[in-house]
Amino acid sequence: MFGFISLDIIGIPGNLVIIYAFIKAICQQNITPNEIILCKLALVNLLVMLTRGVPLILQTVGVHTTYNDLSCGILLYIYCVSRAMSIFLTSMLGCFQCLLIAPCPPRCLRLRHSILVRLPSIMISLWCFNLLVCCTRLLYSVPHTGTNCTKEDITVIYDFCCVVFPSSLLYFGNGVVFVVRDMFFLGLMTFSSGYLLFILYQHGKLMKNLPMIQLKHVEIRAAKAVMSLLIMYLLSFGLDSIFWMVNLCKSPVSLRFADARMFFDSCYSSVSPLVIILTNRKIKSSIKCDIWKS
Repeated sequence: MFGFISLDIIGIPGNLVIIYAFIKAICQQNITPNEIILCKLALVNLLVMLTRGVPLILQTVGVHTTYNDLSCGILLYIYCVSRAMSIFLTSMLGCFQCLLIAPCPPRCLRLRHSILVRLPSIMISLWCFNLLVCCTRLLYSVPHTGTNCTKEDITVIYDFCCVVFPSSLLYFGNGVVFVVRDMFFLGLMTFSSGYLLFILYQHGKLMKNLPMIQLKHVEIRAAKAVMSLLIMYLLSFGLDSIFWMVNLCKSPVSLRFADARMFFDSCYSSVSPLVIILTNRKIKSSIKCDIWKS
């Protein structure tokens, strides 16, 4: 219980601070494409905390909230879409940062410009894709009363609700789409984090041999922050996957393992704002400015 409360206390204010700082930057027309992705990442992480962390805390402290089919569907739908967008945006952030610090032949410059121009369209396409893929949570979610979630072979059980699929084919097909989607973008994360690590290593060797040369100082600093987010997500998702596989192999499902999986599933959404705040000068200066004014 203390762990979930700590995640909410850290994650919700942290994501709100990031969103506030970047909205202020947007109003001042002083924001970069990289920061736009970070702002959207903070938004989806906040939605993950509100739709998963807050109900868990209410349930843990003994506040019994009554759910119906509609409320379960809306909560799980927003949670699943937000979690998927968190994966997408983190992997996009890594790929975008790779383009920024990579050597720039003409093809790379054209690709970078093309991505910048199409960034809004890419974001909208990702949202639409996830809204469509996750619609099963909206259609088949019911409250977890203990009697309506007994079809274990075609049911996905959450803490307060469950998703009862009408057929094994739909259950399996939906699961395959989820796994392939997540693995693809996690592969992009792994590649981009490895490439960023290689670039930072090469930059460190160059700085050691030629200490007077400063190469892409701003991009290198941003690359370190992005790499921290990538590694953090890979660790969080890796632990989440381990506990999920343990849950699948054990019968009956262990509540301790389920709680551990939910905890690690929420770690990234609550801890990543600290990394973003500590490594982004614009957010830190915005916070200091507001504190000074107050």
